[in-house]
Amino acid sequence: MKFFQESMSTKGKKIFMIPQMSISRLTLALSLLTVLISLTSIPAPAQTPPSDLDYSADKWHDAASPYLWLAGMNGSVAYGGHSVQVNQSFTDIFSNLKFGVMGLNDVNRGPLSLLTDVMYVRLGNESAIPIQGLPSALNVNVSLDTFTLTQYLGYRLFGRKRAAIHLLTGVRYYHTGSSINASIPSASVSYPASDNWVDYVEGARFQLQLTRRITAFVLGDVGGGGSVLSYNFVGGAGYDWSKKWSTSLAYRRLYYHRQTDSGLNIEPTQQGLVLGATYRFR
Repeated sequence: MKFFQESMSTKGKKIFMIPQMSISRLTLALSLLTVLISLTSIPAPAQTPPSDLDYSADKWHDAASPYLWLAGMNGSVAYGGHSVQVNQSFTDIFSNLKFGVMGLNDVNRGPLSLLTDVMYVRLGNESAIPIQGLPSALNVNVSLDTFTLTQYLGYRLFGRKRAAIHLLTGVRYYHTGSSINASIPSASVSYPASDNWVDYVEGARFQLQLTRRITAFVLGDVGGGGSVLSYNFVGGAGYDWSKKWSTSLAYRRLYYHRQTDSGLNIEPTQQGLVLGATYRFR
């Protein structure tokens, strides 16, 4: 069948008519073409992260977080039968602070992470109250050098778009140098002592993304070995200013109790606000 068919002639002019079947086929073809063009012009839906994190696709991530711990300290220090009580606020400690370094490094890939927390604080002339072996009339102060290195190996037990739970296991190394100094106007005496030990710790870390920029976190552990008992707790929130930088505000409490056969007995509790900044290398 011809597509165009001559049907009639008027005044020497030919009028061409389109058969009904050809019109139907043409209409169907145009409709299919229109639908096809409209489908190809619709943008593809945005790719969204899966609910469960794809561990196999993860890459190395490294972040460093220097921080300032505005901590007060209370507890007891004893050596050789001489014991004193220390109750100092952050302002008292800050005024006697000789030197301090604090920082956290977090390296992770897939479900595994390696967290390293370092803190060194040197304090001098902390006022103390005699408890045992020293007359109450003496002027007593304590000098403390404290170094702690905590190494965690973490495993991401649960990970989704907005929340994650990490199990932690590791060790915490302590070095303490303390000196109980007692004096009267005519004489003075000092009882120095130092010690090193290691605690095995077990704990967990929780992360919850509250908004696109704000993430809440809690980290805690408990342990022992060199200490009779030790525990560490940190809880707070961070704000992401960019992909590289974030700041955080948290509360931290650290306790340990160390006793030795030589007569050293240290049982301090440090607690206070933590101000930190984080830079992500990758």
